[in-house]
Amino acid sequence: MKVNVISWNVRGLNRPRKREKIKSCINTWKADVYCFQESKLEGDITRIVKDLWANKWGKFAQLEASGTRGGILLMWDSRIWDGEISSLASYSISCKFTGKTQDFTWHLTSIYAPNDREEREEVWWEVGAARGLFNGPWIVCGDFNTVRFPSEKKNCNRFTRAMTDFSEFIEDMGLVDLQLLGGRFTWRKGDRHNFATRLDRFLISKDWDEGFKNINTINSS
Repeated sequence: MKVNVISWNVRGLNRPRKREKIKSCINTWKADVYCFQESKLEGDITRIVKDLWANKWGKFAQLEASGTRGGILLMWDSRIWDGEISSLASYSISCKFTGKTQDFTWHLTSIYAPNDREEREEVWWEVGAARGLFNGPWIVCGDFNTVRFPSEKKNCNRFTRAMTDFSEFIEDMGLVDLQLLGGRFTWRKGDRHNFATRLDRFLISKDWDEGFKNINTINSS
């Protein structure tokens, strides 16, 4: 079995031109599950989802934005997976996915964490609480708005308390930090990318069965 998951901090899905770009990517990637962070969407988004993904079997769940801040959209192909929300919190949404043609169940948590370290502590708490609701294979992905090591942030040469907090969360949850391919950073700013850091990542549970480790992941920002 192959589990194809794409996670992307899209920085807003309100503009039609942005949605056209994302729709083009979806048509190219052809994944089973899509996780879009910072959707900036509220209310009924059925029309927007149909605009993004021309798949009549597409289903979705969302964590609404607060005004113009945050928001998460999950979409999946219901021919392959039955999806069910298992936890909806302030900064994360968790879903249970059950195979339609094969006997396999897994969970996914998508995160859009705040910049403030104290507020981020709530993320670690709510994700831990969500994990207490289920067992088995688990993927945690999204924009964590922090890094683990100085090397993951341009011109940074010291460890911070926020880095330690993040690493402790990963260890406490029994997660494995997947290697980032294609570059060191997932977010850049400035004409010469004077500011760059790795804010986005995929984490998987250690109990992910050896027979189902073929996870294709794209994490973009």
